[in-house]
Amino acid sequence: MIGAFVSAPPPDRRVIVDPALLPYRDRACLRILYRADVATTAQLVTLVYHRRQTAQERLAAMHAIGLLDRAVLAPISRGGAPLAFRVSAKARRRLGYDPLTRSRAGTQLRHSLNVVETVCALIRADRGDFSGPLVHAWLTEPMATDLLPHTYPDSVVALQAPAGSGVLCLEIDEGTEHGPDIRDKLARYAHGFQSRTGWHVVFVAGSRERVDFLARVAKRNDGYPGLRGRGWALVLGELRAHGLSAIAVPLHVGGQRMSVATLLTDPRPRVCPTPVATDDWLRILGYGGGEEIDEALR
Repeated sequence: MIGAFVSAPPPDRRVIVDPALLPYRDRACLRILYRADVATTAQLVTLVYHRRQTAQERLAAMHAIGLLDRAVLAPISRGGAPLAFRVSAKARRRLGYDPLTRSRAGTQLRHSLNVVETVCALIRADRGDFSGPLVHAWLTEPMATDLLPHTYPDSVVALQAPAGSGVLCLEIDEGTEHGPDIRDKLARYAHGFQSRTGWHVVFVAGSRERVDFLARVAKRNDGYPGLRGRGWALVLGELRAHGLSAIAVPLHVGGQRMSVATLLTDPRPRVCPTPVATDDWLRILGYGGGEEIDEALR
C-alpha cells in the first residue's frame, strides 16, 4: 500500500546488530528520525549522508536488521518510487525512545515530510559567496513546545546569513485549515513575539493560490499589528527551487513582498557550534550529546 510503513522480516539471530555498534552517522540518523518522525532517502542525503548511494545502502541495512520501518511513496517522476523511513518500534525500545503514538499516513505523512523538506530546502539554499552554514539550529515540534506561550510551531530554525540572522517558526500548511484556525494561530504568534526580536512565523504552503488565501485571512479586520514585518507565507516549491531568493508574502496590512534572505537582518548573531547537517552536528547526535542552542534562539 502506498504510504504504509512496513517492518523488515525478523533477521537471523546471527545478523542482529546492537545500535551502539553502528557508525555515528547511522546513530545520528536514528536520532533525527526520532525527532522528525519520518524522512525520505533524499532528505537523509541532505541531513546525514551527503551521497545518495551511501544513504541507500545504510538505510537498507538498518531496515534489514529491524531498526527502521519504511514506506513506499507515490512516484513524483519517472524512475523508482521514493521511500520514507521511521524508527521501528523495536529500535525505539532498544534506544529508550518514546513509543510510536501517531500513525503517519495520507495527509499526516505528507505534512511530516513537508516539514523536513522545508528545513532541507533551507540547508540546500544557494548562499552565493557565503561559504558558512545557514541553518544553525533546528527544533522539531516536540522540541519547540516551550519556546513561545501557547504556540506550537511545526519546526523552528535559527538562521545566520552574512547580513544578519533570524529565527523562523515554520507552519506547514496542507490546505486543510479554515480561516478561524489560521487567525487563532496568528494571534498566538503576535502575543508570543512581544518579547522577541528577529523572530518570524512563516506559513509554508503548496501553491501560490493558498499563499494568497492565507494573506487575505491574516489581513481581515486590519490583521495583527504585532506581526508587522514578522508574519509571512511562501510556496514550498519556490523555496526548494530558489532558496533564499524565494518570495515571502506578508501576512500583515501594508506589507511588501520580499525574499527570504531579506528577512534575515537581525544584527544579533545566532550561531551554534554544531550547525545542522554538518559533521559536528552528526557527531554530537550520534554520540548522544545535545546541541548548544541558547545563542541561536535568543
